[in-house]
Amino acid sequence: MLVQNPPSIPTLLIASVISFLRNTDLVIDWHNFGYSILALKLGASHPLVTISAWYEKLFAQFAAYHITVTYAMARVLNQEYRVAAKTLHDRPAAIFRPITPLERSSFLSRLPETKDLAQTLQSGSTKLIVSPTSWTPDEDFALLLSALESYSKKSTLTKPSLPHILAIITGKGPQQPHYLSLISKLNAESRLSNVTIRTAWLTPEDYALLLGAADLGVSLHTSSSGVDLPMKVVDMFGAGLPVVGWGKFEAWPELFSISSFFVSMDTTELI
Repeated sequence: MLVQNPPSIPTLLIASVISFLRNTDLVIDWHNFGYSILALKLGASHPLVTISAWYEKLFAQFAAYHITVTYAMARVLNQEYRVAAKTLHDRPAAIFRPITPLERSSFLSRLPETKDLAQTLQSGSTKLIVSPTSWTPDEDFALLLSALESYSKKSTLTKPSLPHILAIITGKGPQQPHYLSLISKLNAESRLSNVTIRTAWLTPEDYALLLGAADLGVSLHTSSSGVDLPMKVVDMFGAGLPVVGWGKFEAWPELFSISSFFVSMDTTELI
C-alpha cells in the first residue's frame, strides 16, 4: 500500500492498520512533515505539534519502504527517524512545456487577465511575472508586494526606462482576502504606478500556458520543514520559465538537477 505524507493524522495510523490486517507492505511517499505544517499555525512549542511529531516518527517505523522528494528529507528520515529512504525527485507533468511565439501571442490575446495588455506584452514593454500560490502561511506575499512597490518607485523616480510589470498571482487559499486588501490599499495610495497586479483561477491547461508565456516565475515557498521541494517550481521549470525563489531552506540546490534557470534570494530584492 502506497500512502502520501502529509496528511499524517489519521492517514498513517489507518494505513498501518490496513497493511497489517492485509499482510501487505506499507510504502510512505514523504512530501513534507505533517507536524511542521501544523507548527505554522500553532507554533513549534505547542503540545499538539509535539504529539504530531512523535506520531509521525512512530508510524514511520511500520512502513517497509520510504520515498522522499529530496535528498535532504531522506537525510532527516535516516538521522532522526532511523529509517532508510529512496529519493525520487518530482518531475513536471507533460502539460508543462515551453510554448511557441504563435501560441504565446494567441494565449495572451484571449486570456482575460492579459488581453488588454497583449500588445505591450508581445512587444516587451510590459513584462509578465507569475507567482502561483495556495495563499498559505508558508508563502509570504508581503515580500512580493514590497518588492513590486520598490520597483514602482524606482521606475518612477530614477529609471523611467524600466518596463511595466504585469504580475499575475494564481490560486486560491485562506490568506487571499488579506493580501487582496493590501493590494487595493497600495493601488489607492498610487504606490504601484508602473505595476499591475491581478489574481487568477485558471484551468490546468491555461495555467500551463501562462507559465509558458511568462517572463519570470516567483516562488515564495519558504518550506515548513526546510527540506521539501515545491512542485510549483518544478512545473515552472517544465514550462521553460526562469524562477526566483526564497532561498532559506536546504533543498533548493537539488533543483539544479532539474533546471539551471533558478536564482535564490534572501532579501526583499526580488526585482
